Amino acid sequence: MKTGDMDRRQLLSLALAAAALPAAGEAVARKAQRAPMSLRYPLRLSANENPWGPGPQARAAIIAATDDACRYGLSLQAPLAQAIAAKEGVGREQIVIGSGSGELLHMLALGWCSRGEVVCPWPTFNQLMSFAEKLGAGIKKVPLDAAMKHDLPALAAATSPNTSLLYVCNPNNPTGTVIDGPALRAFCSEMAQRTLVVVDEAYLELVDEGMTSGMIDLVREGANVVVLRTFSKLHGLAGLRIGYALARPDVAARLRQHWMTSPSVLGLAAATASLGDTEFLTRTRAALIADRQRVTAACDELGLAYAPPQGNFVFLRPGMPVNDFREKMKAKQIEVGRSFEPLREWCRVSVGTTDETTVFIDALRAIVKG
Repeated sequence: MKTGDMDRRQLLSLALAAAALPAAGEAVARKAQRAPMSLRYPLRLSANENPWGPGPQARAAIIAATDDACRYGLSLQAPLAQAIAAKEGVGREQIVIGSGSGELLHMLALGWCSRGEVVCPWPTFNQLMSFAEKLGAGIKKVPLDAAMKHDLPALAAATSPNTSLLYVCNPNNPTGTVIDGPALRAFCSEMAQRTLVVVDEAYLELVDEGMTSGMIDLVREGANVVVLRTFSKLHGLAGLRIGYALARPDVAARLRQHWMTSPSVLGLAAATASLGDTEFLTRTRAALIADRQRVTAACDELGLAYAPPQGNFVFLRPGMPVNDFREKMKAKQIEVGRSFEPLREWCRVSVGTTDETTVFIDALRAIVKG
């Protein structure tokens, strides 16, 4: 069988699976379409996972793809990349698929950060900087502003001819804050004339309407910008490790030279199916945002400070040492996030299912009120 024939066969299999499973698998299909509603203790609100996913089409595709789990997933990368390219309005050659955006961050470090320095806001998601430091790069950390947002003038001032890469996470992790779209676009466009700008948009699909915007238009314009996206958050596929980078063709080709491993057949199949599951994505986004608002309303009620959240988590100040707060939550079988230096009095709490959020809010009230 030729490679092209294999691609068509697998694509047809995935398409049929996403629509409906055979009669023998109807029970599995019904289970796949149910959201995970039951509470499982300890509640895991520490890792910014999406407890509602994978969606029904992704689950069906996973089941169908198990027949090809004995194969390597190389032939499934092209269909996924083509689907992403069509969705984002870029060329196929501008897409780089990775085993989660984590692998892509390591690839960026390998390609650009073996010398010089990386400039980043702080605190932020540290995976790229941590790996770059091991490669010998210097890390220049720029504190967030008083609103816990990226300080764009300070980041610009920190960028020098020795800067090999500028990292921007929007929405930022762990604070959940965002930068206004036009302001960020102007900043990235200017900085891209000095160095490679990496914009990590893992949580962009969870942003309230009008709060910020993606930077893919800069990629379309040929700017020296890499945009990272992931299927780990809204799509609920964190455990299957699929992410992608968008860049101009020469940057994408250079990034691809540092590709380390092949994503799994199940992950590629699930991601391809999930792209088209608009009903699940819309419903899940609405649920996460509604429960995020419930958490901030509870903080308002209790007088707790929090950063304006735009991801699937809330960065709050519990009014006690974070380790004490974590232990008190652990006693109620709830796992919450660690502290992030230098904001040691703040704690990141992931948004769970609606039932999990209710349990967390009840526990928060009990702990804060003593």
